Amino acid sequence: MTDGKLGWLHERLGTVVLWALLIGFESAGQIATKVGGDQLGQMDFSLKWLMAVAVTPGVWLAIACYIAAFFVWMLILRRSQVSQAFPLSSLVFVGVLLGSWLGLGEPISVLHWVGVAVIMGGIALLAEGEDT
Repeated sequence: MTDGKLGWLHERLGTVVLWALLIGFESAGQIATKVGGDQLGQMDFSLKWLMAVAVTPGVWLAIACYIAAFFVWMLILRRSQVSQAFPLSSLVFVGVLLGSWLGLGEPISVLHWVGVAVIMGGIALLAEGEDT
């Protein structure tokens, strides 16, 4: 391979890795927020609740995931136009759906799976129109 082809491959591979990280961090952040909320239980909003939030592991994991996702998103936007990148971020819906099903044991209806297919189809259509 020539240096030009290797550079293109390296850039594409790097972009795919960044997208995988973004989807992973964003999805994990959503699921960790759910877990953190469950860990808190049924408490009214109060100073006691805020103190409990501050020591809840699920909340801290969610915060860490969102911070990581923010920095990955910045790296993605350095490589992409926001008009192309933002629609692709809808893959997070798919990640959250799969994570809640596999990790939390939540039931997923046929309609949800149809929604996943629609999202994937929309992303395929967007990718088809992408300038190369």
